[in-house]
Amino acid sequence: MSDVLEKTASLVKKGKALGADEVLAKTTFGRYRQTRFSNNQIDITVAWNDYSTDVTLSWNRRLVATQIRNFQNTDETMKQLFKLAKASKENPTYGGIAQGEFKYPRSTADKKLQELENPSEYVIEAIESAKSEAGQNVNAGGILYTKYEDVFLVSSEGPTGQDARSAIELSIRAFSQIAASGHGVECCSSLNDFAPSKAGEKAGRIAKLAKNPKQGVEGKYTVIFDPLFFGSMLATWGQMASAYSVMIQLSVFVKKLGQKVAPKIVTLRDKPAEYSVNNRAFDDEGFPAQENVFIDDGVLKTYLHNTSTAKTFKTKTTGNAGLVYPTPWNIEMDPGDKNKDELFEEVKRGLYLTNTWYTRFQNYATGDFSTIPRDGIFLIKNGEIKESWKDLRVSDNVLRLLNQITQISRERQHVHWWLEADPPSLAPYVAAKDIRLTRPK
Repeated sequence: MSDVLEKTASLVKKGKALGADEVLAKTTFGRYRQTRFSNNQIDITVAWNDYSTDVTLSWNRRLVATQIRNFQNTDETMKQLFKLAKASKENPTYGGIAQGEFKYPRSTADKKLQELENPSEYVIEAIESAKSEAGQNVNAGGILYTKYEDVFLVSSEGPTGQDARSAIELSIRAFSQIAASGHGVECCSSLNDFAPSKAGEKAGRIAKLAKNPKQGVEGKYTVIFDPLFFGSMLATWGQMASAYSVMIQLSVFVKKLGQKVAPKIVTLRDKPAEYSVNNRAFDDEGFPAQENVFIDDGVLKTYLHNTSTAKTFKTKTTGNAGLVYPTPWNIEMDPGDKNKDELFEEVKRGLYLTNTWYTRFQNYATGDFSTIPRDGIFLIKNGEIKESWKDLRVSDNVLRLLNQITQISRERQHVHWWLEADPPSLAPYVAAKDIRLTRPK
């Protein structure tokens, strides 16, 4: 597909010929497939291709962007884009895009996902696993999604690269009763590593435990967060580590570089790893994607940057462009020294929260938030699950929650789902003390 790279490069040349200062074009040819299922049956499977080019150009610190599909009407579109730049206001924070020529690692994308025709067997495997845990009367539904993308990037400032990205994700929710459900996910970049039965087993196991829930009791609890729940928290902290979030005061990490923001046992890193559903060789400027430790032994070490935010903060890009909003790719929390069973054993009286949704902030700058646990709230007494609860809300503060972490499991799971845990993460089981639970009003 070298002709695609040549066509992408031609858009950059057109932009420069019009008088643009910088031009960046990224073409993505993606093959996608989605299977939806409910009531233990497959409802529909759809497959589609998408062939589009994102074009960004700057002129006199004015930044504009558009999308071109199938390389159609490129001359007129580029002319209109440049006119838009000339009519736009100057962006005082724009500091340019990455310059230079870079070498990128060879893609490890799984071509089996490019050729996958019938994913139904994986859905059936997950449903049957849920049934084996929760009984034949369990009702399961969810989504299986696959992607394979070829990405071609050309920049007027030097970077030129090709990448391939693959992912397969399963989200399954099982009901043993109307008010008793469990959720499991299985996410990876390779078909060989994909184990849908794990997601089904977990969804079924939680759904079975969640039967006959009692009204939850408000208070402060030692809480064990499941990786699916905690992945949502990691996504929040990763987004708040973006330099743009810091600049617009939507982060608890404003003016905290070099300061302790978590216990010493907490290390968080952004890593576009091979296993991740968000793996990549370069960012949207063509700068090599890389691992960045942003909290190291509890100390905030860096924000996540593109070239422009890096100039504002007088540092270097971290390879996280987004041309406007530097974005985390995949958040990893370093493992602890105990397994999950040991975390449970140390809880005299507390809660096990398996999942969450509808996380909302009262104040992003201070970190005050609430979120609704779903798919299993369990009372723990002396290390054992004793009751299923319902109708509680976590009402706390993200920076405080981060500082209340007491234990981290050795086990970690790659989690991602569209509603909450995005960007994806490698999340452990986490124990935290004195977490505030309230009744929804």
